Amino acid sequence: MIIPRPRELAVLGGTVAFHPDLVRYAARDPGLGEEGYRLDVGPAGIELTAGGRAGCFYGLRTLAQFGAAVPYGTVEDRPRFGWRGVMLDVARHFMPKTFVLRLIDLLAEHKLNVLHLHLTDDQGWRLSIERYPRLTEVGARRGGPQAFYTRDDVREIVAYAAERFVTVVPEIEMPGHAQAAIAAYPELGNEPSRRLEVWSRWGISEHVLNLEEPTVRFCQDVLDEVAELFPSTYIHVGGDECPPAEWEASPRARRRLAELGLSGPSEACGWFIGRMAEHLEGLGRKLVCWDEPDRAPTPGTTVMVWRDEEALPDRTDIILAPYTRTYLDYYPSDAPGQPRAQPGVVSLADAYGFRPDPGVRGVQCQLWTEYMPTPERVEYMAFPRLCAFAEVAWGTPGDYPDFLRRLDPHLARLTAQGVHVGPLVP
Repeated sequence: MIIPRPRELAVLGGTVAFHPDLVRYAARDPGLGEEGYRLDVGPAGIELTAGGRAGCFYGLRTLAQFGAAVPYGTVEDRPRFGWRGVMLDVARHFMPKTFVLRLIDLLAEHKLNVLHLHLTDDQGWRLSIERYPRLTEVGARRGGPQAFYTRDDVREIVAYAAERFVTVVPEIEMPGHAQAAIAAYPELGNEPSRRLEVWSRWGISEHVLNLEEPTVRFCQDVLDEVAELFPSTYIHVGGDECPPAEWEASPRARRRLAELGLSGPSEACGWFIGRMAEHLEGLGRKLVCWDEPDRAPTPGTTVMVWRDEEALPDRTDIILAPYTRTYLDYYPSDAPGQPRAQPGVVSLADAYGFRPDPGVRGVQCQLWTEYMPTPERVEYMAFPRLCAFAEVAWGTPGDYPDFLRRLDPHLARLTAQGVHVGPLVP
């Protein structure tokens, strides 16, 4: 019933009662890696050997999944990928802090170690920035009251996650997906005299940040505060789906492109991301962005590949997040009567069949929330597919029928915890 499945599991006859206080802890074994562990279970009890504090935590999670009686035998386990992430979009539909903390617990239970918070988009700005208060005064409203995370909220979330060996990676979208920011500060846009609303529709707004130096400084100021709040080495700046139409139509944008020595609007997004990468490097951080096929890679950045999982750039600093395998906002099946979702299907088998290139840095699944207005709907769409993804991320997917056999008791355990599990459609 263990999910994700351990790398090595040898079960013998007999069982021993499990209680955390009865576990013996052996000296650390660096050969297991920081997240690796070994369990030796026999008549004398349970001995846990870990490579680091995270490995000790994961070893205890495995014991808890066995339940009250742990079978005699040996488990030796370690993950394949260092980045095992889940993206939660809180920009389109805000998710309360209590749910974010609950989701962190669920990530930890599945041995996932990154929570990527998508904090800003056309439809909302969900993070308090002291230097620019209108970002939440205006940008955090989408046809209703303000909804955003305070600085104290963020500190609580980050600390709670760290105790469970989960790193919180923030995302601030730029230079596209920026209508909420432009609604708050029109001077950031390409027509400063125009007044926009926070976008109420689903899709990609044509309104993007202008290329002026004050706008670059605005983004750098925001990233300074983000870096202060989030200790993660990595900070995500989006960089995807940036329509060039406004830059093409704006005489000032065309002059600015000429000043910068860029051949045209198609190079503007890459230039903008490069400026942010330089700034984050100066803060001791690393930039993450979504992949775009028409943008040259910025040196020193980590790229999230969400399009073609087979056509990988020639680099190792890649997080694989292919929409055909990891986008959990798609329908889990083509059965009628399901709640509205993104058109298309990513089935449980699709998620479990994901076989990432072992040379990449990590993998991630995505919970885009335009069709998930509540925490309950997020859980419904996440489970059981997130269970399959967790096994892929740990690096131990195997026989699909065996996974389904282990999944049944695991889902019963989640349901007993109050998780809103969606239908199991093998």
